[in-house]
Amino acid sequence: MKKYAILVGIFIIFSSFMIAGAASSSRSAELISPAVKAEKVLGVNQWYPGEATAEADAPKVTAKAGFFVDTKNGTVLYSKNIHEKLPIASLVKVMTALIALEHKSMENEFIVSEHAAGMEPDKMLLIAGEKLSLKEILSGIFLVSANDGAEVLAEGTTGDRTEFLNLMNAKAKQLGMKNTYFANPTGLDEDENNSYSTAYDLAILTRHLIRRYPEVVDISKTEHIYLPITENHQDYDMYSGINLLTTYPGVVGFKTGYTPEAGLTLITLVQKEGREVVGVLLGSLSRRDEARELLDYSFKKLN
Repeated sequence: MKKYAILVGIFIIFSSFMIAGAASSSRSAELISPAVKAEKVLGVNQWYPGEATAEADAPKVTAKAGFFVDTKNGTVLYSKNIHEKLPIASLVKVMTALIALEHKSMENEFIVSEHAAGMEPDKMLLIAGEKLSLKEILSGIFLVSANDGAEVLAEGTTGDRTEFLNLMNAKAKQLGMKNTYFANPTGLDEDENNSYSTAYDLAILTRHLIRRYPEVVDISKTEHIYLPITENHQDYDMYSGINLLTTYPGVVGFKTGYTPEAGLTLITLVQKEGREVVGVLLGSLSRRDEARELLDYSFKKLN
């Protein structure tokens, strides 16, 4: 009996270690891309901005939510409904770009499918069978909000569009974007289960992307990009849809969006006076004017 009791005790201890190990493995698996598991664990976000309440002198805007924050120290400069879940339209493509960059280099080429080429309405006018580099496709995404380009990345990054969407949502959790869901790589309205996020979550995402891949800022701040014809693709002549690039000093992009459900959405990035500010507006009726007003307000608070 004594020997039996000892064996039972050993079995219980061994089982406990196995269960704990499985639980730990399950938790860590969420931080590993299925496309590169056993190779690397992608970086976990360590930066979170503070919380703030609306101030009496803050501009009154039509946007349903807004968040302007100093990316260096996390100081909140403007805050309105920052944790409210809202449709975000093409701001989804910021995450699309991040997932592609985590798995491919700027020189890697993607083949355009019939499905991707048929995407509407904003598009590069890609032709099925063409091959473009990741950098070329990102140019289309950030300048003309190319839905066809976003679909090319979703299909070609891992070879499985469903896996790509899973990576988008896993990355959101990994970054601490607690109130975010991605239904597709474009931000277009679906019949059900549309993408959504918050102004707070999008600020986290944007800062993470520009810190890890600053070359994206070089693309987003470009007013005009011409891609000459090659043996792999036609020529592309694209102008940025971000009006603030030419009308507000220090703006270096970053992303606009619109769908009937989301209204006008915007992420803006400003670098001036030794400061860097990310601003997010969701559900605005006049995103350009409201962004300008809130940037003025933000920089006054910083000075």
